[in-house]
Amino acid sequence: MTASHNSSGTSPEGSRPGASFSPSSASPAATPSGADAARGLTRRRLALGSVGLLAAVGLSACGADSGDEGRAEASGSAGASSTAKAPGVTVIPAADASMVNPVDPVVVTTDAGTLTEVTVTASNSGEKAEGAIGKNGTEWRSAKPLAFNETYTVDYTARNRGRDTTGQSVFSTVDAAHEADVSMNVKDGQTYGVWQVVEFNFSEPVSAKDAVEKAISVEGAHKDGAFRWYSDQKLRFRPSEPWTPKSTVKVSANILGTDLGNGMIGNGNKTVSFTTGPEQRAYVDNNTKTLVAYVDGKETGTWPVTLGDAEWPSTTGKKVILEQAASYKFNAGSLNLKPGDSHYYPPFDASNVSRLTWSGEFVHQALPSAYSVLGVANVSHGCVGMPPEGASYIYNTFRPGDMVEVVNTNYPQADPDDGLGDWNIPFQNYPNEKWHGNW
Repeated sequence: MTASHNSSGTSPEGSRPGASFSPSSASPAATPSGADAARGLTRRRLALGSVGLLAAVGLSACGADSGDEGRAEASGSAGASSTAKAPGVTVIPAADASMVNPVDPVVVTTDAGTLTEVTVTASNSGEKAEGAIGKNGTEWRSAKPLAFNETYTVDYTARNRGRDTTGQSVFSTVDAAHEADVSMNVKDGQTYGVWQVVEFNFSEPVSAKDAVEKAISVEGAHKDGAFRWYSDQKLRFRPSEPWTPKSTVKVSANILGTDLGNGMIGNGNKTVSFTTGPEQRAYVDNNTKTLVAYVDGKETGTWPVTLGDAEWPSTTGKKVILEQAASYKFNAGSLNLKPGDSHYYPPFDASNVSRLTWSGEFVHQALPSAYSVLGVANVSHGCVGMPPEGASYIYNTFRPGDMVEVVNTNYPQADPDDGLGDWNIPFQNYPNEKWHGNW
């Protein structure tokens, strides 16, 4: 064996190449046997191999922290984005829907992810509908009624794990030809007599009458009341007893969005609050030809009167004052009378006038030519003619909603809708529009 061969890797000291190594000079204790040398070499190779393996594992772990794991996450995100469900979006009202009731809410929902933006824009005005996305992000709902006779565009965006769905939907609301509104015969803030009847006039015929009655509320100054339809466009409400004096009545016709029938939709709500005055009524008796006034049950004055003559008798019954005027032009032409007719009279301005019927009965100051027959004979065309002081009292003390009752003329009552003759109808019969009394 040569020294060069031993220095090639078999030295237990790991001598550098070219180093001289002589077995004869080595001490017995330091010189391994061939088997031991072989085992030592094996152990070193295993150790070196283990170090290399650990180094490789360590490098692999470091590589995962700084690069491989990030690549895995990116790959997973890309995979999720590519496989995530595209959000499905539903819009109510449906696309291209027409005649949509403006009170019906606009609702936009998504079946995956969340809504990120929703706008509902009116084409004519450019106004955007108020609304909000709910807490869970899956629904947008409008907050207020829309406009009538308008086209709306719904634009939306929904997102689900990086995937967006955008879209647009268009619909239109009830057109002008199918709108209906309501007016009342009482004004907000005014004071009326306790006999006032509330009248509702609709711009279009109503066939869904039950729905309309349910949409109306009357609060205050009464215990119960009832509705009566005089036509498909005229509805009235009266309490069972006169309103409580000096109280407040609030009337609300909440017909916005209400289907009135025949394709007509209520286009707005109306609320009126009025107050009532003291309980005031006048009692006119043809037998005595007098008018007696009462305020809160106490007699406040008595005056002689003249009523309608035999050819133009005054109607009987309870009549509610409709309106008043300090001066009002009377014209016989309104009664279809012409010059030359026996009952014709030249036009004149009547003083201190309180209207009782739309057809032409009034309480007013008689003409001077009739003063001599007051309390004696009837010479009017159905009106209650009074002396100046009596007519002035009624005009200045009474008000619309107060009662004037006429008796003993041997003539029927005026039609209930020729004024406010509703108090001539027994309350139990009031809702029955087919019930007919003495008129």
